Amino acid sequence: MNKNLKYFHTEQNTQGIVLIHPSTKDSNTNELDQLEEFIAIILVYLQEPEIKGIIYRNPLITKETDYKSLYSVASYADIFEERLSLLLSKIPELQQNKPVISIVQHDCTGISMAAALWSSRRIATQEARIGFPEARYGLFPGFGATVLTSRLTDPEKAVPFLTQGNILTAMQAQETGIIDEVVSDLTEALESAQQYILQHPVLQVTTSPLPINTEAFEASTATIKRRSNGLISAIDHSLQMILNARQLPLKEALMQEAQRYTRVWNSPEAISMLRTHYYGIKDAIRPDASTGFELKKLGVIGAGMMGSGIAYEGARAGIDVFLKDVDLAQASRGKAYSEKVSSKLVQQGILTENTQQQLLTHIHPTDQMTDLENTDLIIEAVFEDKVLKAEVTSESLPYLNAEGFFASNTTSLPISELASVSSKPENFIGMHFFSPVDRMALVEIIRGRKTSEDTLKKALQVARQFGKIPIVVYDGPAFFTSRIFFNYLLEAITMLLEGIPANEIEQQARIAGFAVGPLAVLDEISLPLMLHVYDQLPQLHPSQKRCYNYLTKLVTAGRNGRKTAKGFYDYDAETGKKTIWQDPEITEADHLPAGEQIRKRLLHVMSLDSFRCLDEGVLQRPIDGDIGSVLGIGYATHTGGVFGHIDQVGLSAFVNECQEYSSYGEQWEIPPALKQLADRNFSFYTGFDSNWS
Repeated sequence: MNKNLKYFHTEQNTQGIVLIHPSTKDSNTNELDQLEEFIAIILVYLQEPEIKGIIYRNPLITKETDYKSLYSVASYADIFEERLSLLLSKIPELQQNKPVISIVQHDCTGISMAAALWSSRRIATQEARIGFPEARYGLFPGFGATVLTSRLTDPEKAVPFLTQGNILTAMQAQETGIIDEVVSDLTEALESAQQYILQHPVLQVTTSPLPINTEAFEASTATIKRRSNGLISAIDHSLQMILNARQLPLKEALMQEAQRYTRVWNSPEAISMLRTHYYGIKDAIRPDASTGFELKKLGVIGAGMMGSGIAYEGARAGIDVFLKDVDLAQASRGKAYSEKVSSKLVQQGILTENTQQQLLTHIHPTDQMTDLENTDLIIEAVFEDKVLKAEVTSESLPYLNAEGFFASNTTSLPISELASVSSKPENFIGMHFFSPVDRMALVEIIRGRKTSEDTLKKALQVARQFGKIPIVVYDGPAFFTSRIFFNYLLEAITMLLEGIPANEIEQQARIAGFAVGPLAVLDEISLPLMLHVYDQLPQLHPSQKRCYNYLTKLVTAGRNGRKTAKGFYDYDAETGKKTIWQDPEITEADHLPAGEQIRKRLLHVMSLDSFRCLDEGVLQRPIDGDIGSVLGIGYATHTGGVFGHIDQVGLSAFVNECQEYSSYGEQWEIPPALKQLADRNFSFYTGFDSNWS
């Protein structure tokens, strides 16, 4: 049989047990071709009387799913659905009469894990990690994964596993029922599989509908439905398939999964989310060893929440961090933050106590600048004040080693101006971490006018060493993420002053896909801080001035935000619960706009300013804008980011709609270059590829 196989080879032992292995050839062939041959092999062997059972490991030649190749196949929807349906229709035959056993090793995710579920029994080695990360990329687990998982475990357990991209250890997977047995290594797995086949010559897996507790199922879906708001079709299809997997016969459920999977692949959000959340991030974190730079000693100036978070991330990466503040007590409180964060991870079983102690030994609180002697990198994380930053920068720069560089963690202050105090501005860069640093993956790296290519590469390497996802932007007022975020907040206040009720603005923001409404965000960051940021900008246009004046009025009235229990919300001192506050001095508009228009204004205003950033050179690539907007400021994830949103709307329609909003303020002025692109029917992407050059 091996002579006719393209992607696999087989071994048959004297006991009538067949082992199937993937070949190393034809690695560029898509998964569907490989899996079609794989199932055909199994079905042929199962029909042979002398065969007692089959054992297989990951049937795919490569570990990672080739989404680009799969997308090219799935774009021919009718053909793809027909082939997938035929493939899945044969799965019930694999689970009847003779045992078919899959062995799960290492990281087994996506389609590889789906294929592991086709067997009648699953054995995992103890180091295996199992999951379906495609749930994060606008897809749902296909190739039978959703149906089979939902029949192996309780639906309320299947819901978070299949819709959130969670990765389970082998033991966790066994506890949920996805894995039948966990063994130490491959040798033991093969021995156990062969024994099982010999002891169970006949095996029957039920294909009938299974019972389901609909009340428990609905309860498990409530939070997920609320978060997705129906904006991500993959979530909706996945939840429906989890239910149908139990209520329908196996084969019928698999056929429906093939239909829904095809539909999701051809939805606009799938390609946008895959492009940003998978390929964009994968490219951003790809290592670059060309600098030869190795960060061993890090100095962090400022032991507030931001500096403490940076110190924690450095220590977690195994770097010695000297955390400097004005006095030792404050610096020690900064280290205590790391102890608090890591203790939670110990309680959750993510860290061992020994690992925690090793981490904490890397953090050295100090009030002496001389302890920063011979550092590879100094990051200042003091308050957003130009004078203060200049002082600590000038004082600390002499302690860098010859190959070291300096980074300012700033939200909006111009890097080129901050670098002016350095005799070597080429070694100065911005590294904007997001709060809380231990939970926010993005780092916005800001290149000043004189920042060298070598310093940029070093900063990127440090971000990756920290396990962060970096994007590169160029100097300009408020850079990129802060700049477009200010427009989001500005638009919310603009609408409020137009007489649109505060609760309507907040509700429509959440419906649009934002995790938190803009007024709630303003309360969290505090209104005085927002005013301080505006004070740092070189000039304000009339819309910004209106916003500034209104914020000033609220601050004067004592409505500073959450910390003072009053802002755009009122906060109960005992319970912490908040209720929206409607300014009695603002008269509600006679004719309120439709909810759709509010949603579009909040989404469009950030995308429009993102194009200005691209046009002005603050951004060099659309994908950096997409990654930064989604990961840094919570832009609606189903869009794939600010430029993905424009492409989903269509550039001509986007420009026309922005023109309709021109009366609302200067933030809606459209750059001539964008109009010219709209006249050419330009799109920022074709599939996964950027059209911007």
